[in-house]
Amino acid sequence: MNEPWTRLRREKSGGVAVGFRRGRTASKLAYSRPIRGECSCQYAVKEDEVYVPFLPGRISARRPHQQRQRSHWGKMSSTLSPHNHNETQAGGMELSSISRPGSAFHAETEMNGFGNPWVPRDDIVKNTRIVESRGHVEHGEEAEDKPTKRVAVKKPLALCKLIVKYPNTAFAITLCFNLSFMVVTLLLVLLGQSVFPTVFADLPLQLRDDDLWLRYVAWEGRDQNFTKYSHKVDSLDSGGERTERAQPILLIYEKPGGNVFTKEYLTVIQNLEDGLVSQTGYEDYCQLDDSGRCMKPTSIIRFFDGTYASIDSVFNDTGFENIPGVLHAADNSPILKEALHYHLGKDFELDVNNNLATTSITRSFISLGLPLAGNHTESEMDKMLATFLTDAYFSRLEELSKGYGGLDIMYYNAQLWRDALDSQVIYDIILVGGSISFIFGFMWFQTRSLWVTSFGVLGIITSFCGTNLIYRYALDFRFFGTFHILSIFIILGIGADDVFVFMDTWRATSFEAYPSLEHRLSDAYRRSSVTMLVTSLTTAMAFFVNAFSPLLGVKTFGIFAGILVLVNYFTVITFLPNVVIMHHNHWSDCVWCCCKPCAKSRSNSASKEDLDQPTQKKKNIVVRFFMGPYYRFVTHKIFRWVIIFVFIAMVSVFLHFASKLGPQEEPIQVFKDGNNFVKYSEKNARSFLPSSSGNDLYRTSDVYIVWGLQNQNVERCHHTDYECMGNTVWDDGFDLNPSPSQEALKSFCQRLRNLTQEEIDRLHILRDLVTGEVEVDCFIDSMYDYYQNVDLDGGMPITEVKMRSMMDANPNIFNTSELHDTFYRYFETGVGYWLTRGYNGTANSDNDEYGEILGEEIDERDTLSTVDNNGMMNCSLSQSVNEMYVYGTRLRYAAFKVTTTLTYGTIGYDDGVPIINAWEEFVIKEMEKMPPSVSNGFQCTCDGFNLWHWIKVQKTLADSAVQGVILGIALAFPLLVIATMNIVLGGMATLSIGLTTGCVIGVIPLAGWKLGLLESLNLSLIVGLAVDYVVHLAEGYHLSPKEDRLGRLHDMLEHVGVSVVSGATTTLGASMFMLFAQIKFFMQFGIFMFSTIGFSLLFSLGLFTTMLGIMGPQGRTGSLVVIYHWLIGRNKVDVDCDRCEGKGFHSPKHARMCSKAVGPSHGAYENEGETTLDTETRYPSYLPPADYS
Repeated sequence: MNEPWTRLRREKSGGVAVGFRRGRTASKLAYSRPIRGECSCQYAVKEDEVYVPFLPGRISARRPHQQRQRSHWGKMSSTLSPHNHNETQAGGMELSSISRPGSAFHAETEMNGFGNPWVPRDDIVKNTRIVESRGHVEHGEEAEDKPTKRVAVKKPLALCKLIVKYPNTAFAITLCFNLSFMVVTLLLVLLGQSVFPTVFADLPLQLRDDDLWLRYVAWEGRDQNFTKYSHKVDSLDSGGERTERAQPILLIYEKPGGNVFTKEYLTVIQNLEDGLVSQTGYEDYCQLDDSGRCMKPTSIIRFFDGTYASIDSVFNDTGFENIPGVLHAADNSPILKEALHYHLGKDFELDVNNNLATTSITRSFISLGLPLAGNHTESEMDKMLATFLTDAYFSRLEELSKGYGGLDIMYYNAQLWRDALDSQVIYDIILVGGSISFIFGFMWFQTRSLWVTSFGVLGIITSFCGTNLIYRYALDFRFFGTFHILSIFIILGIGADDVFVFMDTWRATSFEAYPSLEHRLSDAYRRSSVTMLVTSLTTAMAFFVNAFSPLLGVKTFGIFAGILVLVNYFTVITFLPNVVIMHHNHWSDCVWCCCKPCAKSRSNSASKEDLDQPTQKKKNIVVRFFMGPYYRFVTHKIFRWVIIFVFIAMVSVFLHFASKLGPQEEPIQVFKDGNNFVKYSEKNARSFLPSSSGNDLYRTSDVYIVWGLQNQNVERCHHTDYECMGNTVWDDGFDLNPSPSQEALKSFCQRLRNLTQEEIDRLHILRDLVTGEVEVDCFIDSMYDYYQNVDLDGGMPITEVKMRSMMDANPNIFNTSELHDTFYRYFETGVGYWLTRGYNGTANSDNDEYGEILGEEIDERDTLSTVDNNGMMNCSLSQSVNEMYVYGTRLRYAAFKVTTTLTYGTIGYDDGVPIINAWEEFVIKEMEKMPPSVSNGFQCTCDGFNLWHWIKVQKTLADSAVQGVILGIALAFPLLVIATMNIVLGGMATLSIGLTTGCVIGVIPLAGWKLGLLESLNLSLIVGLAVDYVVHLAEGYHLSPKEDRLGRLHDMLEHVGVSVVSGATTTLGASMFMLFAQIKFFMQFGIFMFSTIGFSLLFSLGLFTTMLGIMGPQGRTGSLVVIYHWLIGRNKVDVDCDRCEGKGFHSPKHARMCSKAVGPSHGAYENEGETTLDTETRYPSYLPPADYS
């Protein structure tokens, strides 16, 4: 039965290829002579009436008695058409071929130098070497003394068969699968699910397992897990309309290198502040004083305008004629000294004798007030105040920030900061859109297909949605921050790079001939998928390293980005081949830039058979550049050493800057350097003397020594819920009723007040500007002082006898007949009596100052209510406890407070950690001296901002960044070695990644930055992004069929160079837009992306390529295969077994023994009736000559 025929190509050189039957059918004829070129069906020899074609991987032959068809030598007069049964008559002789439809085998030949195409078979074997599976053959001197390799034609992949056979169906299925991610996401959003739990206004930096953080949370949440009893006492504040300060407008005036304390500049300041308080509506929102009038701005002007004239007439100097005298008087006034120092810069100098007072900077603030008049909720009042600030001051203050009256003006207000951020976000989002547009446009230009580009970008977007579903629901992460959003830029760059790799590989296959489209797609798929897998794994691992970070923002970003890279890889290898085949079948002839889909770049008359043949067009200009000029440049005997020297110098410079990298002491800034809010933050933190009366974040920090609490229990909190406060853990042993405990606290307070100067310096405790005493607040001292003047026999400590006597003496307050015999809470009774001034509710400073640091709760056994003046019960316990006077409560917690000289934003971890340790050692040592009931106290910075924790965060950020870089590089090395199967090549690639990382780190101090949160997060990107291009090149070098380093280098540049440049150009172009952003987060991200990709491209194509030309591994040098063969006991001379599908090996002697068993001179062994010949076997016979037309 005749089967369809398949054509064999005839090349221009005059070579002839004659077909063979499929399966077990005996071959007819192929030529035998030195060959060079690309071929699938290599060449065949004839011996003893046996016609043997050289097939990739093995040589099939049959004995004469097994052949079923006639064999004739003759002249070919025509070519065979593919897919049809054709007979060619050559001198009465028939040449025929039977093969599977669509299997086009290709052979190329050249005439030898003597004009005779036929040579002895010995010469064929001696001078011919098959060097790769695609059939590249060298001859002549090139092949001498080189071992031969078999050729293996790989079967098409099952996936590629399905794609080619059912292109529309495969495309539809994969498209629907990818779109399902978006559909599911949309449905979940419509159902009210928190699919994207976004948190953009906050950056969680909590070290949730750190003792300092757990202590801080315990103090902050101390009143959330029990019902605190607050004594009913009038406040010193009136509590009326707009008496509470809210949303102050903070101002800084500076004359760099000059003096603001001159008549000219004080007049400027006065006029500016008068103008601000004259804004329309100010009188409706200003903070009111005791007389109900708007409070004047807290400013240096108050010392001159008569505000303090009641203290001294010198303060009535409205014309600013006696500036030094006024400031000298204020500095010597116990009442005004601290207020004055708030306005003085660190460079302040006062010389009364020379009538001189100088400082280059001063500050003030304008207070607004709450609650507002009318029946408004708290949120409504906040909104009304925010609207007023935006309308009245945003534009005016923006104008003033450009300069006024010769002074530099800086301002801060929380609402105006948000307004500035909102307006800037709009501009920066436009830049983000520009970045995405550039990526899309460049992909379109590079792929030359709107179809491929559109679906390529769609695949990237759907992979983002798919990743979020895994991240949000499979892994149950409930935090989605700004960096998670920016990861779309990362994956656009990586995804575009994967698209370029596949498309460039697909285009490269057009220069080769394949039996079918299935074979072509399979070859492109195999090459590109392995390369993309290596880069995706190394990039994902570099991101996954951040999962070890204790910081939620860093940890979740690393996990999300790592999953995103892997999901994107899966999307590319499953979806993109379908897109490409659809484009190949329907639009491959369309001009890529033409708006008309019917426009053709070639004539429609071209047959599909012609399009399936290898194209003869020129390769891409970038490919030609890398193959020619660039290859010659990096391998030039002189230039290559110049390149090495230049890179050594560059690395030295950047590593020098990297060594200067220090921790960020300042708070995280949203805006880039030069912005008003950034300048205000820097000046406020560093240009003024420490002050405990500050009105913002930069006041000095307080250290609390706390009793009654233990580290907070946060086990119930979700692992990504950074706002969860957990549960309070009480120290049930805390008790101040024993008199030794009271005395111990009194002694400890005295110990704090009497610290040596060395201890004060080591603990950085602030001294009072007036008294010179250390600033320590001890409630126990105030109690002792109070009971010295109250009828408590002998004063403190409070005992049962003393307090019972005092209670009996005050029957109008205490009904002692109700006290049971086991009544115990006498100390707490004394606390209530002290804070309420005898339970009469009189306003006093002690209640205002200590009411927040003493926590009492109702004791079911001991708490009783007081009686009124008529001897009747004032109220019952059934009433709200805060509406009555009670005594006998239980004291749950108490604290001392010590003010330090430390301010947030001015200290790094190098200086801060020793101070933390000093405080920890001091408190632990003092607690060891305490009685058991008060020996479990701890220290923390429990005020508004946890300074100790911020210092620990700085160190953690630095450690995480270093750990991430080291682990990323360490993990990249084994992956690169495995991917390239060569330890030398993997080591050189890892060196390139390490040097790239070092240079990018050097950019941080070079740009004037320090190692903070943004820098630490960005550093986590470096290894992940730096690995891509060098991996592509290393993989290209590894896959080259050449044995020598220069040949491999040439192949690497030819096949991979264009993909590397394309991928880098996409990311570089996109990051260029981000450099113009005003929000520091976006701008810094753009700089890091640009620097990382730029250095990665430079080191991979520059240093790495040059090093390969000098010391790249040749032959089997550094190959893991050699190690594997040694482990399994394989020798160098052993050959692969052809009967076990490459899973075994044997010696050449065994092959010759098998050959003798089959028949003489054949070097073959039987395989189900088919004979397989080893290509290293030598044959003494000759092939008959033939005529060629």
